[in-house]
Amino acid sequence: MVVSGCGRVGAQVAETFSLEGHDVAVVDRNPESLRRLGPAFTGITVEGVSFDEEALREAGIENADIFLALTNSDSTNLMASEIAKGIFGVRTVMSRLYYPEHELTFFKMGIDYVCSTTLISGRIRRVLFQPEEITVDSERLDLGIQLVEFKVPESARGIPASELNSGISSKVIAVLHGNQELRRGDSSVLEAGDRVLIALRKEGWKIIGKYIKITSPLLIPPVNAAEAPDERPKIIVGGCSSVGAHIAFILSMEGFQISVIDEDPEKFKRLPESYTGDVLEGVAYDIDPLVSAGIEKALGFVSVTKFDNKNMMAAEVAREVFHVPHVVSRLFNPDKERTYQALGLRYVCGTRLLVQELLDRILEPKIRRVSPCFNNLLEVVEFTCPKTWDHRTIASISDKYGIEVAYVARRNTGYLPEENFELRAGDQIAALVGEHPQRKLEKELAKL
Repeated sequence: MVVSGCGRVGAQVAETFSLEGHDVAVVDRNPESLRRLGPAFTGITVEGVSFDEEALREAGIENADIFLALTNSDSTNLMASEIAKGIFGVRTVMSRLYYPEHELTFFKMGIDYVCSTTLISGRIRRVLFQPEEITVDSERLDLGIQLVEFKVPESARGIPASELNSGISSKVIAVLHGNQELRRGDSSVLEAGDRVLIALRKEGWKIIGKYIKITSPLLIPPVNAAEAPDERPKIIVGGCSSVGAHIAFILSMEGFQISVIDEDPEKFKRLPESYTGDVLEGVAYDIDPLVSAGIEKALGFVSVTKFDNKNMMAAEVAREVFHVPHVVSRLFNPDKERTYQALGLRYVCGTRLLVQELLDRILEPKIRRVSPCFNNLLEVVEFTCPKTWDHRTIASISDKYGIEVAYVARRNTGYLPEENFELRAGDQIAALVGEHPQRKLEKELAKL
């Protein structure tokens, strides 16, 4: 495998494939970027331009099965991909794409790509409008099962989590205490502020409705086209990055009032001519530009500058000072995820999201990611029960692999299984996993 570009995404992809035992070479023109590769990386590095044939040969492209163009330049990625595919005949070539307006060019050239801007914008948009008190993380319409996450109110303090279990209607999967400590669902006493992940059928909403006020879990609030523009819901975007410009444009097209704040007015040129919102020059966390943008009446705030610390500060100001109901921040460096989680800030880690998308597209893993939960601390995944697990119980699988089973799909029927439930080969299993248990489970399934 040859990876072109050693930014955060390129470095993580290279390290992941290296840990999986693949021969990996990384090409980057900047020797400082190559230092992002950690001590676990066992491949080779080449200092050179990503589309330079001599540098690519030095990286071993003539024997490569996979080529990934992951620099921060669409034109560089396109050219490098064309050379890898057309000159060296690499079987699998995939590129990162920044700007959606370049998609048609990549498509016409026959280059497979992942558009990071639309991928990250879509996830931010999805998270933005989900109420913090109760969210639907995923839904299996064919089974009539939803995975719902809610925040425990003061009125439900002291209630055993097991009281939320109701046969085939509801099952508590896990409880997160203090944004850090994960507790098994059936052995926890709820405390105010805890977050609960529960699997529900339609009847199960009545169960949790006894303890919490059920708000609408609509992803997108309706916009009344008949309203005057200044009466429509207000969303403020802090940072006119490529992602910020894309989000602002999409939401403005949907009828929201949009204001974009950036300290560099040149970045406003990223907004298309059909953008109907406002722009303000200023720092995304400064009070004056925020007030001028109308944050005191804003429904949502999106913090998407190019700097993690600025995004965190802006999100904190929007949430704590102005009490904006829906606040989401973009995160670049995965090492800072714990800080965001400890603060209870909702965020989307673009680096992790893009790396996962690339790995899923290339490796076709045994485990399919369904949705993140508990503010990205854990993930719900689905996988097929192997033959060697036939007649094994839920309890034995949970204990061995450190996972919590959410539901099991067998033929056309969904089950909310108890610990003594026996699995059958071919069952579709949905489970809550952490990063390390997920890797362990993936390796185990790959052997079978």
